[in-house]
Amino acid sequence: MFLKPAGEKPDSGTESHSAEATRVSIQIIAMLRITLILAVFFFYSLSVSHSEYNYPDDDYYEFDQVEELIQNLNSENPNVQRRAAWALGETRDPRGVGPLIAVLNDGNRSLQINAIYALGRMGALAVVPLIKALEDGDRVIRINSAKAMKKIRDPNALGLLILVLEDKNPYVRLNAAWALGNIRDRRAVEPLSKALKDENSNVRKNAAWALGKIKDPRAIEPLANALKDNVLNVRTRAVGALRVIEDFRVVGHLITALDDNNQRIRNSALEALEEKTGENFGQNALKWQKWWRQNRKN
Repeated sequence: MFLKPAGEKPDSGTESHSAEATRVSIQIIAMLRITLILAVFFFYSLSVSHSEYNYPDDDYYEFDQVEELIQNLNSENPNVQRRAAWALGETRDPRGVGPLIAVLNDGNRSLQINAIYALGRMGALAVVPLIKALEDGDRVIRINSAKAMKKIRDPNALGLLILVLEDKNPYVRLNAAWALGNIRDRRAVEPLSKALKDENSNVRKNAAWALGKIKDPRAIEPLANALKDNVLNVRTRAVGALRVIEDFRVVGHLITALDDNNQRIRNSALEALEEKTGENFGQNALKWQKWWRQNRKN
């Protein structure tokens, strides 16, 4: 090995080459770090997007997967059953309606809840099968079918739900009324107003509730007549519906409710009057009536 004599300067070409090599090495290391970070982020995103604990998007399940989901409803694994029921609701495939109704009497509470949710998601497709299920010999199926029917929010089910408001089975009528309240379509105002005269008080109660959800002024007079109903729950729902309708004409009917023999209804009417008028005459109906005569034309 030969040493350079003392005081001799290093070769400039060698020094330049060494510096260039160092710079290139630093760039390569930086690029490798960036690539590694991007790779980690990519695979982490995949793991989150397809985690077994996340429910897929509405369009995740393809047509040929529906049969597999239906088979999974009979799995020995309760978690597989539960997820299959939920997923069938997202497919909105008519093949899933029957199997979902069949598991409504399953002892697995979580499965029942997901099946009810799924049938509600099916919307119009589920109305007729659910009506049939309401007459099933199994009480659990009847109860859960009613719950599923109440969950329907599909506007496409509107016409069929209006039609079954006149079904012979009061259980069908009362759940149809509730579902119409969920849909909140003004085309249901007239049939729901008619349902306020149904022979079954639960149908009348749900019809009043539904009209309160729709909030159409055309329901004011029918709801005012419902304030005379001999069933407390119907009158309570009627007051609640009038309270949320944005029309000054409701004030006169709310004043009438101050004479109701039930304290809860009188309190509800008073709160509504104070909200709508900004006045406070307590439950003194005479003072309210006097004020109304002076202000109703304004």
